[in-house]
Amino acid sequence: MTYETIVVGGGFSGLKAARDLARAGQHVLLLEGSERLGGRAYSRESKTAPGLQVEMGGAYLHREHHPRLAAELDHYGITTQSASEFTSFRHQLGPTALDRAFPVPASEAVALEHAIYVMLRDAHRIDVSKGLENQALGDLDIPFSEYVDDLGLGPVSRQFLLSWGWNMLGQPAPDASALWALQFVAAHHYSLLGVVLSLDEVFENGSSGLVEAMRRDIPEVRLGAVVTGIDQSDDLVRVTVQGGEDFESRFVIVASPMNTWRRISFTPELPEKRRSVIEAGHGGKALKMIIHVRGAAAGVECVGDGVFPTLYDYCAVTDNERLLVAFTDSGSFDPTDSQAIKAAVHHYLPEVEVVGVDYHDWLADPLFEGPWVSPRIGQFSRVHKELGEPAGRIHFVGSDVSLAFPGYIEGALETSDRAVEAVLRSSATESKTFTNAVAD
Repeated sequence: MTYETIVVGGGFSGLKAARDLARAGQHVLLLEGSERLGGRAYSRESKTAPGLQVEMGGAYLHREHHPRLAAELDHYGITTQSASEFTSFRHQLGPTALDRAFPVPASEAVALEHAIYVMLRDAHRIDVSKGLENQALGDLDIPFSEYVDDLGLGPVSRQFLLSWGWNMLGQPAPDASALWALQFVAAHHYSLLGVVLSLDEVFENGSSGLVEAMRRDIPEVRLGAVVTGIDQSDDLVRVTVQGGEDFESRFVIVASPMNTWRRISFTPELPEKRRSVIEAGHGGKALKMIIHVRGAAAGVECVGDGVFPTLYDYCAVTDNERLLVAFTDSGSFDPTDSQAIKAAVHHYLPEVEVVGVDYHDWLADPLFEGPWVSPRIGQFSRVHKELGEPAGRIHFVGSDVSLAFPGYIEGALETSDRAVEAVLRSSATESKTFTNAVAD
């Protein structure tokens, strides 16, 4: 059977592309390698607190920064709620804990003000529509730790920035790109606070509700279909899945994570410059853990120099038990080591009892090979926008290749809009050719 478009990958970018093309009247097939849809938006029942839905991947949104996601939520009547409000602070940013909301001491305020000016100045060099490789930004594509050290901050301010950088970038500061940190700032209306405050709302009943609502609007979906080859050497594009089954279409939209593209055989090959980044993969190793504890205060937030750079409240389990969210990276921490988990939590909260931990290791998952996108140093100042550009009849979408909202559900939806528009435009001009090909 020949389709007009085959969509590879059932995260939010693939779901939206398949749905919108089907609504436009196209015959569309969505191929998803796993046995579920949603991609790195993955809500399920907690393994330590049965009955509670928890998010293993992307969970946060802000309606001002994420209008496409807000529109989808409103369209399907999916309810959200405010993210946990932080009211109890247990930071470890120096020799002693600093229990206040904004922990930087007055003695560091002037240096911090200057550092904020420098970061905003550098972020304003970025036009989020152009791609990082097209703006002479190589001088900023340096280790985040080096960039922070050059800011001349005091010790508390420095650790505060490094900790939040580790959280957002999904890599330790020496491995992460300062340019990518500044890209986050640029993407949030050139606001440092905007990056953190974008963690504003969460899905009330888990992201799976929106995933299932969108899936119902897609006529044909195949799960467990791992794509191994895409061949556009003939008039129609042939898509091969594991096991050897082939499908044909006029266009293909690749909506799987960027780090899995190296497992797909493209014929003809993608441009060499692009292949070098795809083969290496981006460097994100973020590890999000949901830690079940007893005795923690509601609204707790911890930032500091531990192996968990951030640890904060997620939701209540019982009157005396809560789920906390910890961020680190899978290269720095073993989530199967229960003693290491207890030590990392007790670094901030020595009084609590650790009941259990829940997580999904996206880096170890062969269908993802990484969490949200975080480039290696030097990658995206060399190749960035090109990663998301079409190659013949193949279009590339997803939050990994979003310029304006990288790593967010909004970015997945934004790139989907672009690809759908391009496919429909090409389809309108080639309909006669397609009709003849099918008839033959």
